[in-house]
Amino acid sequence: MQKWTYFAMGIMAGLIFLLGGALLMQGREPAAYAMQGVDNQGKFTLATGSSEPNRYDMLWVLHEHQPHPKLRLRGEEDAGILKGTQITLCLYKIERQGEKMKLAAARDIAYDIELQDYNQEAPSAKEVLNTLKQKMKKD
Repeated sequence: MQKWTYFAMGIMAGLIFLLGGALLMQGREPAAYAMQGVDNQGKFTLATGSSEPNRYDMLWVLHEHQPHPKLRLRGEEDAGILKGTQITLCLYKIERQGEKMKLAAARDIAYDIELQDYNQEAPSAKEVLNTLKQKMKKD
């Protein structure tokens, strides 16, 4: 009869320990984190995102590549600003728990990343640089 008493006490202690651990873990970050990846040549970068908390239903793909020969601009007026590589950013929306994937947006961002201080509040990067140069002259 005493064996069963020790056995029951052990089971109860285990349950109390398990429930206590579960209470301590409440409110912490979920175990699943957003996945990211880069291919071995650095031409593709993948990242997941979410439209709602804890719902990874967006896939971002960043691809650096040469422009397709048939799509290159051939005008004299554009010759000075043409880039040798394109950087394409695509957004895919995952629907129906992964049964369907839809291209939501795609954009060549090679020219976007050349902009500085576009639609930003003061101080601009140029102002910060000038302030830093003045401060370095004083020191």
